[in-house]
Amino acid sequence: MLAGLMAWWRQRRLNWMDFPLRQGMVWAGRYRIEQYIGEGSYGQAYRCIDQQTGAAVLLKRSKPSKRAVGRKLLQRESDVLQTLRHPQIPSWLGEAVHRRETALVMAFIEGDSLERAMIERGATYTQWQALRIVRDLLGPLGHLHAAGFVHRDVRIPNVLAYGERIYLIDYGLACRIGEELRAEGASSAKSKSQEPSGFADGWEAVKQRMRAPETTSDLHGLGHLFLFLMYAGYEPVEGQEERSWEEELTMDPKVKLFVRGLLDGQWQSAAECERVLDGLVRELDSTNTNSNTEV
Repeated sequence: MLAGLMAWWRQRRLNWMDFPLRQGMVWAGRYRIEQYIGEGSYGQAYRCIDQQTGAAVLLKRSKPSKRAVGRKLLQRESDVLQTLRHPQIPSWLGEAVHRRETALVMAFIEGDSLERAMIERGATYTQWQALRIVRDLLGPLGHLHAAGFVHRDVRIPNVLAYGERIYLIDYGLACRIGEELRAEGASSAKSKSQEPSGFADGWEAVKQRMRAPETTSDLHGLGHLFLFLMYAGYEPVEGQEERSWEEELTMDPKVKLFVRGLLDGQWQSAAECERVLDGLVRELDSTNTNSNTEV
Protein backbone atom coordinates (compact mmCIF):
# COMPACT_ATOMS: atom_id res chain seq x y z
CA MET A 1 0.00 0.00 0.00
CA LEU A 2 2.73 2.44 1.02
CA ALA A 3 4.87 1.55 -2.00
CA GLY A 4 1.90 2.19 -4.28
CA LEU A 5 1.25 5.59 -2.72
CA MET A 6 4.91 6.55 -3.06
CA ALA A 7 4.96 5.54 -6.72
CA TRP A 8 1.78 7.56 -7.31
CA TRP A 9 3.29 10.61 -5.59
CA ARG A 10 6.53 10.37 -7.58
CA GLN A 11 4.60 10.23 -10.85
CA ARG A 12 2.44 13.19 -9.80
CA ARG A 13 5.59 15.19 -8.99
CA LEU A 14 7.14 14.37 -12.37
CA ASN A 15 3.94 15.39 -14.15
CA TRP A 16 3.95 18.68 -12.24
CA MET A 17 7.60 19.33 -13.10
CA ASP A 18 6.85 18.83 -16.81
CA PHE A 19 3.66 20.90 -16.88
CA PRO A 20 3.76 23.05 -20.05
CA LEU A 21 4.81 26.69 -19.81
CA ARG A 22 1.86 29.09 -19.87
CA GLN A 23 0.83 31.00 -22.95
CA GLY A 24 2.06 34.61 -22.87
CA MET A 25 5.12 33.87 -20.75
CA VAL A 26 8.30 35.55 -22.02
CA TRP A 27 11.39 33.32 -22.05
CA ALA A 28 14.73 35.03 -21.45
CA GLY A 29 13.05 38.42 -21.80
CA ARG A 30 12.68 37.88 -25.55
CA TYR A 31 10.56 34.91 -26.67
CA ARG A 32 6.82 35.16 -25.96
CA ILE A 33 5.14 31.76 -25.84
CA GLU A 34 2.18 31.59 -28.20
CA GLN A 35 1.42 27.87 -28.41
CA TYR A 36 2.46 24.60 -26.81
CA ILE A 37 3.30 22.35 -29.77
CA GLY A 38 3.86 19.07 -27.93
CA GLU A 39 6.50 16.89 -26.35
CA GLY A 40 8.65 13.83 -26.87
CA SER A 41 10.41 11.57 -24.43
CA TYR A 42 12.90 14.22 -23.34
CA GLY A 43 11.78 17.63 -24.61
CA GLN A 44 8.93 20.09 -25.06
CA ALA A 45 8.38 22.40 -28.04
CA TYR A 46 6.68 25.81 -28.16
CA ARG A 47 5.80 28.26 -30.91
CA CYS A 48 7.04 31.67 -29.81
CA ILE A 49 7.32 35.21 -31.12
CA ASP A 50 10.78 36.74 -31.05
CA GLN A 51 9.98 40.17 -29.62
CA GLN A 52 13.15 41.63 -31.10
CA THR A 53 12.40 40.61 -34.70
CA GLY A 54 8.67 39.81 -34.67
CA ALA A 55 9.37 36.42 -36.28
CA ALA A 56 7.82 33.14 -35.21
CA VAL A 57 10.40 30.73 -33.76
CA LEU A 58 10.35 27.30 -32.17
CA LEU A 59 11.69 27.07 -28.64
CA LYS A 60 12.63 23.65 -27.32
CA ARG A 61 13.39 22.92 -23.68
CA SER A 62 14.32 19.66 -22.03
CA LYS A 63 11.79 18.15 -19.67
CA PRO A 64 12.77 19.18 -16.13
CA SER A 65 12.03 15.64 -14.92
CA LYS A 66 14.74 14.26 -17.22
CA ARG A 67 17.38 16.36 -15.48
CA ALA A 68 20.95 15.87 -16.75
CA VAL A 69 19.99 13.38 -19.47
CA GLY A 70 17.45 15.77 -20.97
CA ARG A 71 19.90 18.69 -20.86
CA LYS A 72 22.61 16.58 -22.49
CA LEU A 73 20.36 15.51 -25.36
CA LEU A 74 19.15 19.07 -25.93
CA GLN A 75 22.73 20.35 -26.06
CA ARG A 76 23.66 17.59 -28.48
CA GLU A 77 20.73 18.54 -30.72
CA SER A 78 21.85 22.17 -30.62
CA ASP A 79 25.40 21.19 -31.55
CA VAL A 80 24.19 19.08 -34.49
CA LEU A 81 21.84 21.76 -35.87
CA GLN A 82 24.60 24.38 -35.78
CA THR A 83 26.52 22.37 -38.38
CA LEU A 84 23.59 21.93 -40.81
CA ARG A 85 22.42 24.27 -43.57
CA HIS A 86 19.61 22.74 -45.60
CA PRO A 87 16.21 24.13 -46.68
CA GLN A 88 14.41 21.04 -45.33
CA ILE A 89 16.09 21.12 -41.91
CA PRO A 90 15.14 23.69 -39.21
CA SER A 91 17.70 26.48 -39.00
CA TRP A 92 19.54 26.89 -35.68
CA LEU A 93 18.97 30.40 -34.28
CA GLY A 94 20.64 30.16 -30.89
CA GLU A 95 20.27 29.21 -27.25
CA ALA A 96 18.40 31.22 -24.63
CA VAL A 97 18.89 31.02 -20.85
CA HIS A 98 15.96 31.61 -18.52
CA ARG A 99 16.45 31.16 -14.78
CA ARG A 100 19.51 28.92 -15.28
CA GLU A 101 17.63 26.76 -17.81
CA THR A 102 18.86 26.74 -21.41
CA ALA A 103 16.48 26.30 -24.33
CA LEU A 104 17.21 25.73 -28.00
CA VAL A 105 15.78 28.26 -30.48
CA MET A 106 15.28 27.38 -34.13
CA ALA A 107 13.27 28.57 -37.11
CA PHE A 108 9.57 27.72 -36.88
CA ILE A 109 8.31 25.62 -39.76
CA GLU A 110 4.66 25.81 -40.73
CA GLY A 111 2.86 22.60 -41.57
CA ASP A 112 1.50 19.40 -40.08
CA SER A 113 3.37 16.22 -39.32
CA LEU A 114 2.50 13.16 -41.36
CA GLU A 115 1.27 11.62 -38.11
CA ARG A 116 -1.25 14.42 -37.55
CA ALA A 117 -2.40 14.33 -41.16
CA MET A 118 -3.08 10.61 -40.92
CA ILE A 119 -4.66 10.52 -37.48
CA GLU A 120 -6.64 13.77 -37.44
CA ARG A 121 -7.52 14.16 -41.13
CA GLY A 122 -7.51 10.53 -42.23
CA ALA A 123 -4.93 11.19 -44.94
CA THR A 124 -3.97 8.26 -47.16
CA TYR A 125 -1.18 7.95 -49.71
CA THR A 126 -0.75 6.31 -53.08
CA GLN A 127 2.41 4.42 -53.99
CA TRP A 128 3.66 7.46 -55.92
CA GLN A 129 2.90 9.93 -53.16
CA ALA A 130 4.73 7.75 -50.63
CA LEU A 131 7.71 7.41 -52.99
CA ARG A 132 7.82 11.17 -53.44
CA ILE A 133 7.97 11.68 -49.67
CA VAL A 134 10.80 9.14 -49.42
CA ARG A 135 12.60 10.88 -52.29
CA ASP A 136 12.20 14.28 -50.63
CA LEU A 137 13.56 12.98 -47.32
CA LEU A 138 16.71 11.61 -48.94
CA GLY A 139 17.85 15.21 -49.51
CA PRO A 140 18.07 16.29 -45.84
CA LEU A 141 19.27 12.83 -44.84
CA GLY A 142 22.05 13.02 -47.40
CA HIS A 143 23.10 16.43 -46.06
CA LEU A 144 23.02 15.10 -42.50
CA HIS A 145 25.10 12.03 -43.40
CA ALA A 146 27.61 14.11 -45.36
CA ALA A 147 28.07 16.26 -42.24
CA GLY A 148 28.95 13.10 -40.31
CA PHE A 149 25.70 12.55 -38.41
CA VAL A 150 22.81 10.09 -38.32
CA HIS A 151 19.23 11.03 -37.33
CA ARG A 152 18.15 7.77 -35.62
CA ASP A 153 14.47 8.75 -35.43
CA VAL A 154 13.02 8.86 -38.95
CA ARG A 155 9.29 8.50 -38.22
CA ILE A 156 6.04 10.12 -39.30
CA PRO A 157 5.86 12.47 -36.25
CA ASN A 158 9.22 13.90 -37.32
CA VAL A 159 8.27 14.68 -40.91
CA LEU A 160 6.40 17.92 -41.64
CA ALA A 161 4.52 18.69 -44.84
CA TYR A 162 3.74 22.24 -45.91
CA GLY A 163 2.40 22.55 -49.42
CA GLU A 164 4.80 20.62 -51.64
CA ARG A 165 7.72 20.92 -49.23
CA ILE A 166 8.74 18.09 -46.88
CA TYR A 167 10.84 18.77 -43.76
CA LEU A 168 12.78 16.44 -41.45
CA ILE A 169 12.67 17.68 -37.85
CA ASP A 170 13.61 16.65 -34.28
CA TYR A 171 17.32 15.92 -34.06
CA GLY A 172 17.21 15.06 -30.37
CA LEU A 173 18.57 11.55 -30.94
CA ALA A 174 21.03 12.49 -33.69
CA CYS A 175 24.65 11.56 -33.12
CA ARG A 176 27.91 11.22 -34.99
CA ILE A 177 28.21 8.26 -37.32
CA GLY A 178 29.95 5.46 -35.43
CA GLU A 179 29.70 7.24 -32.08
CA GLU A 180 29.82 4.95 -29.04
CA LEU A 181 26.63 5.64 -27.15
CA ARG A 182 25.75 4.82 -23.60
CA ALA A 183 22.18 4.31 -22.45
CA GLU A 184 20.38 7.65 -22.49
CA GLY A 185 18.49 7.27 -19.26
CA ALA A 186 16.60 4.37 -17.81
CA SER A 187 13.98 2.95 -20.10
CA SER A 188 10.74 1.84 -18.59
CA ALA A 189 8.47 -0.83 -19.98
CA LYS A 190 5.89 0.59 -22.38
CA SER A 191 2.43 -0.62 -23.08
CA LYS A 192 1.47 -1.01 -26.72
CA SER A 193 -0.53 2.22 -26.58
CA GLN A 194 2.61 4.11 -25.49
CA GLU A 195 4.85 2.85 -28.29
CA PRO A 196 6.10 5.51 -30.71
CA SER A 197 4.09 5.66 -33.90
CA GLY A 198 5.47 5.49 -37.39
CA PHE A 199 6.46 1.84 -37.83
CA ALA A 200 4.83 -0.96 -39.77
CA ASP A 201 6.10 -3.46 -37.18
CA GLY A 202 6.15 -3.18 -33.38
CA TRP A 203 8.51 -0.63 -31.86
CA GLU A 204 10.68 -3.14 -30.03
CA ALA A 205 11.20 -5.10 -33.24
CA VAL A 206 12.98 -2.18 -34.89
CA LYS A 207 14.24 -0.08 -31.97
CA GLN A 208 17.75 -1.50 -31.83
CA ARG A 209 18.18 -1.21 -35.58
CA MET A 210 16.88 2.36 -35.62
CA ARG A 211 19.15 3.50 -32.82
CA ALA A 212 22.42 2.16 -34.25
CA PRO A 213 24.78 5.07 -35.13
CA GLU A 214 24.92 4.06 -38.80
CA THR A 215 23.57 5.67 -41.96
CA THR A 216 21.67 2.48 -42.80
CA SER A 217 19.62 2.99 -39.63
CA ASP A 218 18.01 6.08 -41.14
CA LEU A 219 17.29 4.23 -44.38
CA HIS A 220 15.77 1.39 -42.35
CA GLY A 221 13.49 3.92 -40.66
CA LEU A 222 12.65 5.38 -44.06
CA GLY A 223 11.51 1.95 -45.25
CA HIS A 224 9.16 1.61 -42.30
CA LEU A 225 7.91 5.15 -42.87
CA PHE A 226 7.01 4.24 -46.46
CA LEU A 227 5.10 1.17 -45.29
CA PHE A 228 3.29 3.17 -42.65
CA LEU A 229 2.12 5.63 -45.32
CA MET A 230 0.89 2.76 -47.47
CA TYR A 231 -0.93 1.11 -44.57
CA ALA A 232 -2.85 4.35 -43.90
CA GLY A 233 -5.20 3.38 -46.75
CA TYR A 234 -5.13 -0.38 -46.23
CA GLU A 235 -8.39 -2.10 -45.32
CA PRO A 236 -7.93 -5.69 -44.11
CA VAL A 237 -10.37 -8.36 -45.13
CA GLU A 238 -12.53 -9.33 -42.19
CA GLY A 239 -11.55 -12.71 -40.77
CA GLN A 240 -8.34 -12.93 -42.80
CA GLU A 241 -5.15 -13.80 -40.95
CA GLU A 242 -2.41 -11.18 -40.79
CA ARG A 243 0.09 -11.54 -43.63
CA SER A 244 3.42 -9.95 -44.52
CA TRP A 245 3.44 -6.44 -45.96
CA GLU A 246 4.57 -7.86 -49.31
CA GLU A 247 1.31 -9.86 -49.44
CA GLU A 248 -1.05 -7.26 -47.96
CA LEU A 249 0.00 -4.11 -49.81
CA THR A 250 -0.64 -3.55 -53.49
CA MET A 251 2.36 -1.97 -55.21
CA ASP A 252 4.68 -2.53 -58.13
CA PRO A 253 7.05 -5.50 -57.58
CA LYS A 254 10.05 -3.23 -58.26
CA VAL A 255 8.87 -0.88 -55.52
CA LYS A 256 8.60 -3.82 -53.13
CA LEU A 257 12.21 -4.74 -53.91
CA PHE A 258 13.28 -1.14 -53.27
CA VAL A 259 11.51 -1.04 -49.89
CA ARG A 260 13.01 -4.40 -48.96
CA GLY A 261 16.42 -2.92 -49.80
CA LEU A 262 15.78 -0.04 -47.38
CA LEU A 263 14.80 -2.42 -44.61
CA ASP A 264 17.72 -4.77 -45.22
CA GLY A 265 20.44 -2.11 -45.39
CA GLN A 266 21.22 -2.67 -49.06
CA TRP A 267 22.56 0.89 -49.50
CA GLN A 268 25.14 2.56 -47.28
CA SER A 269 24.22 6.19 -47.91
CA ALA A 270 21.25 8.39 -48.69
CA ALA A 271 22.99 9.60 -51.84
CA GLU A 272 23.37 6.04 -53.14
CA CYS A 273 19.75 5.27 -52.28
CA GLU A 274 18.63 8.46 -54.05
CA ARG A 275 20.34 7.41 -57.29
CA VAL A 276 18.66 4.00 -57.12
CA LEU A 277 15.24 5.54 -56.48
CA ASP A 278 15.62 8.02 -59.33
CA GLY A 279 16.50 5.16 -61.67
CA LEU A 280 13.52 3.16 -60.41
CA VAL A 281 11.14 6.04 -61.05
CA ARG A 282 12.46 6.54 -64.59
CA GLU A 283 12.06 2.81 -65.27
CA LEU A 284 8.52 2.71 -63.94
CA ASP A 285 7.59 5.86 -65.80
CA SER A 286 8.87 4.49 -69.09
CA THR A 287 6.92 1.24 -68.75
CA ASN A 288 3.68 2.64 -67.37
CA THR A 289 2.25 5.65 -69.15
CA ASN A 290 -0.59 5.82 -66.61
CA SER A 291 1.67 6.02 -63.57
CA ASN A 292 1.26 9.79 -63.16
CA THR A 293 4.55 9.98 -61.28
CA GLU A 294 4.90 12.62 -58.64
CA VAL A 295 8.43 11.78 -57.48
